[in-house]
Amino acid sequence: MENKNNDAVTIAPEVHKILFENEKVRVLDVYLPIGRKTKMHWHPENVSYIIQGGEMRVMKVAGMVNEVKLIAGKVMAGTEGEHIVENIGSSDIHTVQVEFKK
Repeated sequence: MENKNNDAVTIAPEVHKILFENEKVRVLDVYLPIGRKTKMHWHPENVSYIIQGGEMRVMKVAGMVNEVKLIAGKVMAGTEGEHIVENIGSSDIHTVQVEFKK
């Protein structure tokens, strides 16, 4: 894993918990309650399995803002980068995220 000062687990440990880690992957339990907004943090390339869906706003460093609907049971790919996420929906969001190490 690249050594980043703004690593998701370091910046937002109340949202990101390590479930498993080895030389190839890090698996995170990600739980974002209704109304929670994280500080700017970084993830490597990853995939997430949505346990409990909802709606979140994703704000990227370059100022790009997207609203994303997460659907339980789906898998979504994520790209490497920095962002802030905010739960703007009416349910808590819960995912398992697998980060790929380079």
